[in-house]
Amino acid sequence: MKRSAVIAVFLLFFFTADLSAGPYSLRQQDDSWTSFDKWQHFSFSFMLTVQTGYALSHDTWVRTEPDKRTLMYSAGFSLSLGVLKEIYDVRKKPKGIFSWKDLLYDAGGTVCGILILKAVAP
Repeated sequence: MKRSAVIAVFLLFFFTADLSAGPYSLRQQDDSWTSFDKWQHFSFSFMLTVQTGYALSHDTWVRTEPDKRTLMYSAGFSLSLGVLKEIYDVRKKPKGIFSWKDLLYDAGGTVCGILILKAVAP
């Protein structure tokens, strides 16, 4: 599938999700951009990305520069846990919502973690 098609499908889903009612709606009353929960999402994703990338870039006690595969694995692992946490919130909490804002903070922490991994590479 071409990159432009993937972007188009993502944008279509993103903008039509706002029209739906319920826990997956983008317009959520109790979901502030500045809540403490957002900081937790950012910092957890950041630390998980850095730790996973650090662990994957060590081979028998020899530090190597993280390659693309290492960065993709650590980012994918971090983001997938963020999505799973939001799915858990919807299913297990009484008034659980799927917070798109939480996912944006997860993505921000992941990007910052990748930048740190690239910055400290030998």
